[in-house]
Amino acid sequence: MDGNPVIQLLTEDINSIKKMKPVEQNYHLTYLDSFNIKNKAEGLREPSGLVLSHKKNALWTISDDTNKIFKISLSGKLKKGQSFTLADKELEGITLIQDGKFLLVVKESTNELIKINTDTREISDRKCLSDMQGYDSIAVYFSNELTNKGLEGCTWNQHTQTLFVLKEANPGLLIEISSDLQRIISHCVLQDKNGFSAEDIKSEEIDFSDLCYDQSQKLFWIISDKARRLFLYDLAENKVLQSSKLVYRKKGKDKTIKKAEGIAVDPDKKRLYIVSDETARLYVFNVNW
Repeated sequence: MDGNPVIQLLTEDINSIKKMKPVEQNYHLTYLDSFNIKNKAEGLREPSGLVLSHKKNALWTISDDTNKIFKISLSGKLKKGQSFTLADKELEGITLIQDGKFLLVVKESTNELIKINTDTREISDRKCLSDMQGYDSIAVYFSNELTNKGLEGCTWNQHTQTLFVLKEANPGLLIEISSDLQRIISHCVLQDKNGFSAEDIKSEEIDFSDLCYDQSQKLFWIISDKARRLFLYDLAENKVLQSSKLVYRKKGKDKTIKKAEGIAVDPDKKRLYIVSDETARLYVFNVNW
């Protein structure tokens, strides 16, 4: 173990939660371990995006400066023979969809979704947001291309059988998309009034790095790089239920997870996984409800 086992992550309720009605979904995190996953030889230097494998015994991740999809063990060891190369770089998010039949990644520079067959490792479909039905409803949020704040994360909702993608900032946006990548179903802006705030950063400066859907709670875990914060979000209520600083205690000192860029959750084992772009480390927590 890295440091003393069973050390609680410091958890704080954000100010806006105080105004909300009490909720049952109260969590706290216990820091378990962290692992160095950097592999310069293979190009795994800046992990950006994370998802559990279909059998939940490994993780998929990407590195936005290379064109590979990497498979790693739950303790961060690279599975070189199961990793593979794509033609695209600048990939920022990854998820499994349709019962693990496909991997899906997002490309920030083009706001493109790329669907990959997990067996053949071939691209089966790719679609830009702007080419989907319903794009007019969100076009205004992508009007300033100079901001480079495009798609940053993605996750699969098993209950609705739809895909959710995350726009990084200016503003942060959660977008629901049909499984065939043809239609934008809905969207919502992630902002202060629905609980996306932090004490040490202006709400309009908060960015969003990645997200994952928790099927056991029917909630979304969303992380912010700049705010260094984890949000638990209820889409049905359109509000943050709780949030935590990305801080853990090691050898008696508080440490911050810098540039958190990927998140995955295993509700069965009550495990939460986070990867850091800056340190190329995989952090593991226990989720207690």
